[in-house]
Formats: sequence, structure tokens, C-alpha cells
Amino acid sequence: MTTSEVVSAIGRAARHAARPGGEHSEFSRGQLMSAFSASRHLSVELSRFPVELEAFAASVAGELAQARRVSRPDDLAAIAAELTNACDAPRIGNLVAAALELVRDDPAPAAVSLRASLLRSLRGLSDREVELLAEAIERPR
Repeated sequence: MTTSEVVSAIGRAARHAARPGGEHSEFSRGQLMSAFSASRHLSVELSRFPVELEAFAASVAGELAQARRVSRPDDLAAIAAELTNACDAPRIGNLVAAALELVRDDPAPAAVSLRASLLRSLRGLSDREVELLAEAIERPR
């Protein structure tokens, strides 16, 4: 979901719960708790994850720019240059996917190593996102 879709969904849940008339059911309470949880996670995504994403993109760009013993080093260098200027998750994700596609069937040992490194980096980014979200749960604002 986009940020605006998440905010809109949270607003709809809050509006529904605030409507007069009728008792608040367990379902309504659950919806409000889900809205609270989503807003807490969105706050982390907006305030803390961009720094992680920027570091990830810079690291991957550096790796791609240095890849010379692969079948298509110039294409990887071009992706690295674009990655250096990318600032949003969808664009960064698409560029990393393009790099992975370039090395997918490349039998060169350097390509195999690069592919493994990119996958480790993606796993590390995902783990870091989960850590940030867990920190928000442990230490609510």
C-alpha cells in the first residue's frame, strides 16, 4: 500500500469507530487497535527507514560499480549510477531487481558472488526494517 492508502485506511477505521449510535463491538475495538498499529508502523517507515534505505542503496551501488569480472559490467555500472540518485523504495527495488536479473544466469564466479551478496544485503535490509518496527512496539512514543 502507498502511504496515502495506509493513512486513508486508518482514517476510515477511526471515523467508523467515532460514529454515534450503537455499541462499540469487539470488531470495532479490533479495527481501532489495527489502525493504531498501522499508524505506529507507518511512523517508523516514514521517520527511520529512509536512512536505512539510503545506506542500503549506497552500499549496493558501490558493489555494482566495482563489479568488473561479470558478463555485463557496464550495465551494472549504469544501474549503480542510477541507484546513487534513487531516493524511494520502489525505484531502489526496481534497480536492485534489474541488477539481480543481469547476474542471474551469468556463470562467472564474480557474478555468482555478487548475486549472493545482493541477496544478503536485501535480507539485511529486511531484518533491519523488522528491528525498527519491533523497537517501536517495545518503546511506544
